[in-house]
Amino acid sequence: MKQNLYLFSDTILRKKNNTLQIEKDVDCKAAHESDIDMLDDDAVIVGTSKVNGTGEKKFVPAQNVEAIYCFGNVKFNTSFLSLCSYNAIPVHTFNYYGNYIGSFMPRAEINSGNIVLRQAEHFSDQIKRFNICLRLIDGAAANIMSNLNYYKYRGVTLDEEILAIESTLSNLQVYKSDDLFNTEEFEAIFFSMTTDTILGHEGNIRQIYYSAWKKFLKQDTGFVKRNRRPPEDMINCLISFGNTMMYSICLNEIYRTGLLPSIGFLHTPGDNRFPLSFDIAEIFKPVIIDKVIFRVINLEMIKDDDFIYKDGKLLMKEKARRKFVEEIENRLKTVIMHPVLKRGVSYRTLIRLECYNLIKYLKGTGEYTPFKSP
Repeated sequence: MKQNLYLFSDTILRKKNNTLQIEKDVDCKAAHESDIDMLDDDAVIVGTSKVNGTGEKKFVPAQNVEAIYCFGNVKFNTSFLSLCSYNAIPVHTFNYYGNYIGSFMPRAEINSGNIVLRQAEHFSDQIKRFNICLRLIDGAAANIMSNLNYYKYRGVTLDEEILAIESTLSNLQVYKSDDLFNTEEFEAIFFSMTTDTILGHEGNIRQIYYSAWKKFLKQDTGFVKRNRRPPEDMINCLISFGNTMMYSICLNEIYRTGLLPSIGFLHTPGDNRFPLSFDIAEIFKPVIIDKVIFRVINLEMIKDDDFIYKDGKLLMKEKARRKFVEEIENRLKTVIMHPVLKRGVSYRTLIRLECYNLIKYLKGTGEYTPFKSP
């Protein structure tokens, strides 16, 4: 099975036959003085294994790599990119603060003009687009409710938040089948609402959801509500970084299926880098990123002293960032029983299956029912 490759230290990447040669760049100076204090021996994570960053060379067969995530300063040349292109390996880069910079995406493995045309058609037809948006919110809300119900059944008082989310969903009128699609009633609902309105409802659901976190997080994190740019507390910092990772992970799976990431439905093209990855991520953030945040906080894998203020921003130290990424990777590998296929599949596979389900719907060969956590 292919594995993601995560690079945290300053690294030199080279092509060696059909193998990736990874070497710590011992001559590279730290961009910030805090780098010196935060660096330790764990420079590379391949899957969940760790490698000592002593400057020694490490070789990884290219055919075993799913994608590369670069968090440190990374040097490479066109030969390395050629190897990545030949083996269909996306390369994602992040800056010192953990913010997404950009991606090298090789030529698409699947080039289907029919898929792209169908995608554009469903975006251009406002009713078809509206229908997909409703389903995306339906899936995201169902997985949010799954998380809240998990803690409710364990004694946490969450009735108020659950009722508030259910009320918002009833106002949104999310439909679970095609029964009303293209009917007069559906069109009446559509013309009274826009995708911005739907996003507003989705934002309200998440605001209620985040307000409940303080009831089951076991550390006093100071988390009250969601804020960004910059995050003001450790939970917001974890959410921002985790969501950024989720967008890149979804981009990988979109790339593998032939969908065009620049055409989204819930998120408007041009407003975001790859709006379709934002769309798919809405469904999986609650069951992957949020679950990982609950785990690392409640088991005290990451604590308040794993963060520092630098340049007026709250940052995760490198050791905590590596731990968080490792837990995300573990979550992606976790196998669950698929509610429809009735067999075990990993969360990474679920994301790819979500893309294929969307393709079937765009082609008119099946309904689009987003993944909902069992």
